[in-house]
Amino acid sequence: MSSIGVIGRGHVGHHVIRQLSAHFAVVSYDLHDDGEYPLEALAACDFALICVDTPSLPDGSVDVSRVEAAISQIPCDLVVIRSTVPPGTTARLAKSTGKNVLFWPEYVGETQFSASSWERFSATQPFIVLGGESEARKKVIDLLLPLYGPEVRVLQCSSDEAELVKYMENSYFAAKVIFVNEFRDLSEKLGMNWHTVREGWLLDPRVERDHTVAFAEDRGFSGKCLPKDLAGILHVARQSGVPMTMLTAVQEANLAYRSER
Repeated sequence: MSSIGVIGRGHVGHHVIRQLSAHFAVVSYDLHDDGEYPLEALAACDFALICVDTPSLPDGSVDVSRVEAAISQIPCDLVVIRSTVPPGTTARLAKSTGKNVLFWPEYVGETQFSASSWERFSATQPFIVLGGESEARKKVIDLLLPLYGPEVRVLQCSSDEAELVKYMENSYFAAKVIFVNEFRDLSEKLGMNWHTVREGWLLDPRVERDHTVAFAEDRGFSGKCLPKDLAGILHVARQSGVPMTMLTAVQEANLAYRSER
């Protein structure tokens, strides 16, 4: 049986371990564990997945120090980052460590619903985005296909592109949440039933239902992902001289909603 290392047993790491353990021998380590990395067991793994936190810093940039520390300390030549990191991070770490470092965005997601359609989706994840060097990608895909099966779609790309794909997705979801919150405000101000308006809008099959519930008592978006990732990509945009005016407005609108709570 092939073995995979998983560094980090938080929200993402826990899901990854649960998904992989039926098909692989999993060696896991969390920064809160007593003792050091299980170096001998990790050295025998086919590759290691990095699932540690990447929190926001005060200026909106992303703290990738836990990712850097994990990659430098584990004895694995093939490493796959699942933590969300800014574009350029994976390539930089591959160059600085001399290891084969790939980026595979996680799609675990957070939800307030007790019965989550996301759980059903993630259990049969229909796609993989894998960025990095081609031979390293090939090895990881060969190991993952028996788990995901023949129907899985695999996009192979550069690590920079894979990193931006993840930020683009979460930025879109953040914008969608603010969009529906503002239409709830407008419909109620005009004396309409928001739920009727929403269901009428969703009759069009081109409009997907996810991220369309504007909660009455919890407006805007929160959690560990959307606020952090929106701030992170806006920081990248500022550093690159790209004025992402729409996403800046989404961030400001969300701050206003959250301050009203």
